[in-house]
Amino acid sequence: MGNFLALSGIIGKTKNEVFNSLADYAHSVGGGIHQDNTLHPDNENCCIIDEANGNTTIFYPGSYLEWDDSSSFISRALNATVFSLHIHDGDLWMYLLYNNGKLVDQFNPVPDYWDENIPDEETQRWKGNALTVTNYVSYLKPNDIEKYLVRWNLDEEESTKAYPTDEFTQEEWQLLDFMAKLKLPYPLDDKGNPKGHTYTFWTDTLPAVQSHATKAKPWWKFW
Repeated sequence: MGNFLALSGIIGKTKNEVFNSLADYAHSVGGGIHQDNTLHPDNENCCIIDEANGNTTIFYPGSYLEWDDSSSFISRALNATVFSLHIHDGDLWMYLLYNNGKLVDQFNPVPDYWDENIPDEETQRWKGNALTVTNYVSYLKPNDIEKYLVRWNLDEEESTKAYPTDEFTQEEWQLLDFMAKLKLPYPLDDKGNPKGHTYTFWTDTLPAVQSHATKAKPWWKFW
């Protein structure tokens, strides 16, 4: 099985703002969140929140599936630009872009990955638009990212880097190069250790497997 990864990248918001909004979301879906700096990213409920360059990234637990829902919620609650970022089975990376809770752009380099008969209009929706992105991320120019927003051919044996300074070619980890252009921190170091604070995070569809999480004081009583 390949890599699976889900993140929210929030532009222009602090870690505290993002934590409070994520806590509101967790409560709205029958869950909660509390800080636990003993957690390793492999923990089924480990969530990491890291801030840098005026932006904040959420690293979700591996079994969490509602990353688009929480990204949209946070975007609406904070009136913010939020990228819902995903690596799927080591084959591709993709994003949905929300502004004030509204979907404004989306990208998948292999739009027919799940359905070879995808309609042309659906393919067009997944092309991504560098100009749209830069309308919501003011410090970017379209040519900073437009070379990422291309369709891949998975049958090609070799691929090239989108930009000379990139670390990765057309592979799932190209997501990190894209995040670097967005000035979004990636919350793990080169050894896979958390760079930000770790939290136990659970929802109605992602139960807390650690007993202390279910017995913890509700998040809304922490503040």
